[in-house]
Amino acid sequence: MARRAEPAFAPEAGLRAQLERLAVVSNRPHGHLHTGGRRSRKSGSSIEFADYRSYTPGDDFRQIDWNVYARSDELFVKVRESEETLVVHLFLDASASMATGRPSKFDVAQRLAAALGWVALTSHDYLAATLIGGETPQHFPPQQGRAAASRLYDFLDAQSPTGPTRLAASARAHAARGGPHGVAVLISDLLADDATEAIGLLVERGHELVVIHVLDGQAVQPDFAEEVELVDVETGVSLDLYGDAALLAAFRATVAEWTSELQAFCHRRHARYIPIESEWPVEEVLLRRLRAHRVLA
Repeated sequence: MARRAEPAFAPEAGLRAQLERLAVVSNRPHGHLHTGGRRSRKSGSSIEFADYRSYTPGDDFRQIDWNVYARSDELFVKVRESEETLVVHLFLDASASMATGRPSKFDVAQRLAAALGWVALTSHDYLAATLIGGETPQHFPPQQGRAAASRLYDFLDAQSPTGPTRLAASARAHAARGGPHGVAVLISDLLADDATEAIGLLVERGHELVVIHVLDGQAVQPDFAEEVELVDVETGVSLDLYGDAALLAAFRATVAEWTSELQAFCHRRHARYIPIESEWPVEEVLLRRLRAHRVLA
């Protein structure tokens, strides 16, 4: 039987090989112990030795280091590292505004989600995904192992950008479903009044949050000198403008202020904020920008 072709957004073989050497960075334990493939900062029962501490009644006497006792005449027990399962949650904006840009912001978001999913699945982490946008949010339940990559790609391939952005509503629905917290990556253009509310909700849920802000470079730095019609793709509302120099300067200043405010908000919530433009090569975003921000290492 011929092997089914993977979608165009799936990482190609050379990029996969580079991504397999990386892992999603978690700066604190999330309490899901004993079944994963990464060391936890909590002590447990794995074979990895971590440190010594003084013996106290009730400790397992098999963990006493008798060699240390022979030298010091004091009882110490070995503290060992436990293995932790990290759950990586991907939140992908699939609202209509993500269809804009060349390439579209959604195309870039798909490629980033597929690549980050590959990193998580080949690092023995669990991966879950939520598509935000459309009438009903779509969910990819937590799965583990590289065999799940094809299921993730099928899930992403079945989606298309449509409908309004519902960031806060999706964050509340995610919290209501319960489940483990971990590292959450929100990939969105953040073109919603409730964007900061959603960011706050995901942090309050206990996630280490990474916000990848996908911007359309042509929209951020427009260059026109004649009358144009601006159309909101989600509401259909239009606005006629004449792009003189003063208006363009004011627009660019407003965009810069908006992104600066988002960055400051994320910083106060201990979330990592990473603005990118849809025109940038995805490989560069993954291997340079996300590594520089310690999302991948």
